[in-house]
Amino acid sequence: MTKEEVVKLLILIESVYPNCVLKDETVQQWFQFCSKMDYEKVMDRVKNHIRKSPFPPAFADIAVFASEENDFPKTLQTWLWKGREKMKHEWKSDQWLAEYSAR
Repeated sequence: MTKEEVVKLLILIESVYPNCVLKDETVQQWFQFCSKMDYEKVMDRVKNHIRKSPFPPAFADIAVFASEENDFPKTLQTWLWKGREKMKHEWKSDQWLAEYSAR
C-alpha cells in the first residue's frame, strides 16, 4: 500500500468517526505497518468494520497480511499417493479378505 492509499484510508476513518482524530505519530505508524498490505483488502475490512461498529477500528481490526506461499497441499497429495502405492504392492488385493473371512 502506498502512502497516498494510507492517507485515503485514514481520511475515510476520520470522516466516518468524527471523534477520531489521528496524531502525526499515529499516521507515521500506519504508514509503516500498511506498507506490506493490499489496499483493496484493507479497504474491504474497513468498510465491513464501519457497517458493524460505532467505534473506530484498531489496526488489528483491519490488518490484512499476505499469506506465504506453500506447497503443503501438493506435498500431502504426494504422500497419500506414495502410501497408496506402497499398500498396493505390500498387500495382494484379496489377502486381507482371506484373513478375515469365515472358514
